[in-house]
Order: sequence, then structure tokens, then C-alpha cells
Amino acid sequence: MFLSRRLSILLLTVIATGLFTACGNSDTGNNNFSMPANDTTKVSPTPTTTATATISPSPTSSPSPKPEIAPINLPELKIKDLELYKHRSGLMQMDVPKGWKLIDKSQTGELLVTWNEQAGRATISVNIFIPPSEIPENRLNDVFAVIIKEMYSNQPDFEMKAPVTEATGNIVIEWTSTITVGNKKIKFQANSKLQLSNNKFVILTYGAIEPKFAELKDYFLKISNSQVINADLAIP
Repeated sequence: MFLSRRLSILLLTVIATGLFTACGNSDTGNNNFSMPANDTTKVSPTPTTTATATISPSPTSSPSPKPEIAPINLPELKIKDLELYKHRSGLMQMDVPKGWKLIDKSQTGELLVTWNEQAGRATISVNIFIPPSEIPENRLNDVFAVIIKEMYSNQPDFEMKAPVTEATGNIVIEWTSTITVGNKKIKFQANSKLQLSNNKFVILTYGAIEPKFAELKDYFLKISNSQVINADLAIP
């Protein structure tokens, strides 16, 4: 199953610094990004052409369920009922699939909650944090692409499409990877959406194995539309 990784606010500071330096030097025509390699204590830059910021997930991550049942014995993957979830802080609430396993890896200044289907075949995750500096609107797509790449690119066969800005202003990235369920490798399909709520970044990710993703997409959209963020509240 994919990992829902916590984003380090310290490293987001590096993003903002690199971003504004790049914007300030825009007349040079240099649009290269410096993206760090993963490290549990520090980062070292590695050039890439995706964007012009630096980001890395923090070393902690929400656990990924390890299925203990062979796929042949698993019940059909479906979402039967939804139930309302309210975060204890009052910052966020939304409908979630009843019976899915909740993993709360929130820390000071960051909310990170994930719901995994019991066999690890589908997931929903919400990550809310405040970037240390304002990101220019014309750089949001690039920054979000780097965030998603750093969060999930360690997954086997990871591929992602270019960010798409919706009419609402939200940014969506479609991505795929391969997961192992029982003893079988299965393609996993997901969408990650970035929403700005006052000064907060709200990242909602939902995904499932193929071909179930298409079958569950209406439920995922219903869940997405049910999300309410109380942006006036501070992140605990």
C-alpha cells in the first residue's frame, strides 16, 4: 500500500527559500529545481527539471497495512456506508468509509490522518499544514508536483501526470503505482488534490486498486465534497 508521509515544516522552509530565490532571478531564464534525496536526518540536493523548489517528506510516515490474506480469500472491495469523522481539534470533518482503519499521525503544527481499507486495497488521506512563506500562485502547480513526487515516488512503478487546475482553483494530480496484496502485485491508482484554505495547504489523497478505482470514484468524490475545513482554527 502507498505510504502517506508527513511533510517537514523545516524542509518546506527550504522550499520557500529556493522558490523565492528562483522567482527573484527569473530574468536569468533558469527554471531548474533542486530536489533533495530522501534521508532520515538531512537532505542533499539533486537537480531535476520538474520545478524550482526543494522539498522532502519528514522521516516519519503513516504505516501501510500489510495484508495477511491471499487475494482469493478477500471480500469484494466496495464502500457500503459512510460515517462522519470530526477531528478532535475541530479543524476538519468529512465522511469516511465505515469500518476502514484510522491512522492518526498528526504532530504539532500538522494534521495527518489516513483511512485504509482492511486489506490495504484502498486508502484516503488528509494532510493539513501551513507553508512557512506564501507561495506565488503561478508556482503552486510546480510545488505540488514536487510534494506528491517526494511523498509517493518510492512506490514501485510510480508514475504521475501533470497537475491540473480545476475551475475551483484546486490542483489535482493523478498517479499510479504497484502494490502487493497477498502474493499478487496489483496496479494502484490515486488522485491527490491540493486546496488552499486561508493560509493552509490541504492535501486530500484517495486511491484504490484497479479496476476498483473507477468503480469507487463516485464515492471518493462524495467524500471529497463532504470535507469541511475550519480555516479560522489553528492547527494543534
